[in-house]
Amino acid sequence: MSEMKTVPIAGRSLWTRDDFSAGDWINHLHASDIADLEAALAGVKARGLGCGDFDRNAFPLPVFGQRLASMREELIHGRGFALLRGLPVERLSLADIETIYWGIGTHLGTAITQNDQGDVLTHVTMHLSEPGQLAARGYQDRRYQEPHNDRADLVGLLCVRTARSGGASSIVNSASLYNDILRNHPEYLPVFYRGFRLHRGGTVVTDEPVKVFSYFMGKVYVWFSSRNIERAVAQEGPLTAIEQAAFDYLSAIAMKPQYRLDMELQPGDIQFVSNYTVLHSRTAYEDFEERERWRLLLRLWLNLEDQPLEPAFAKFTRRTVYPDRPLAGA
Repeated sequence: MSEMKTVPIAGRSLWTRDDFSAGDWINHLHASDIADLEAALAGVKARGLGCGDFDRNAFPLPVFGQRLASMREELIHGRGFALLRGLPVERLSLADIETIYWGIGTHLGTAITQNDQGDVLTHVTMHLSEPGQLAARGYQDRRYQEPHNDRADLVGLLCVRTARSGGASSIVNSASLYNDILRNHPEYLPVFYRGFRLHRGGTVVTDEPVKVFSYFMGKVYVWFSSRNIERAVAQEGPLTAIEQAAFDYLSAIAMKPQYRLDMELQPGDIQFVSNYTVLHSRTAYEDFEERERWRLLLRLWLNLEDQPLEPAFAKFTRRTVYPDRPLAGA
């Protein structure tokens, strides 16, 4: 087993809801930022390029790029999340929104595939007529999504349309969860450092446990997916008594309001989170009858060249499938 951190986490990555005033965590886009983005958009369109066709060199952001660099540093070394507000989606086509979003992503990391079809930008919307169908992944239905992590270093969501009701986003500070466990149930830490086997879709379960916590180069990383653990248990058999107690405790404290920040994403909002610093979740939602009015978010998964991870931890938590084709304009 890897080394465990046995003292509380401190520093910029530790926060609670009380550390924020209403809206002081929102980064509003300035007119100069939007002009920068629209100029970069015009540049790639003039070359016949669109979403997925170019890297950051083809999408220069001399003004907004400086803010993105600061935001990137905060995502990796600070509080682990950021919300940009004010992209004028109402005056942009969906293709142009996707291209701008891709361009922003190139300044933060490398986009990776999110499914077996090789999609690097997915539409988070209702894909099936029955939201409870087991074939649906979480982003394809309207169910409540428990606090969890995705298989990438950063996850981005751009809100194009909101639901009729519900669908609020929440993020949970993993450092607060760690300190809570260390304070109240330190006997659970070895369980989390060993981890759990996870369901990976179909009938596939991981051969080895996937760590919930990893302590590497002086930093604690988290990766937790209660739904995938429960599906593995249903297929492979029950957890031990202490594993079940640890699982139940983490699932419970991840719902505590003091460790969570709730946000109602508006059209034009772009949320980025570090998968190893925060967990994210979503409330259930009800949508409109008309398909063209359905809730729609665009999702990017990004990996970071400068994000070191313990190899055993990264083996599952960091998806390493990249697009087959080289990017144009590189």
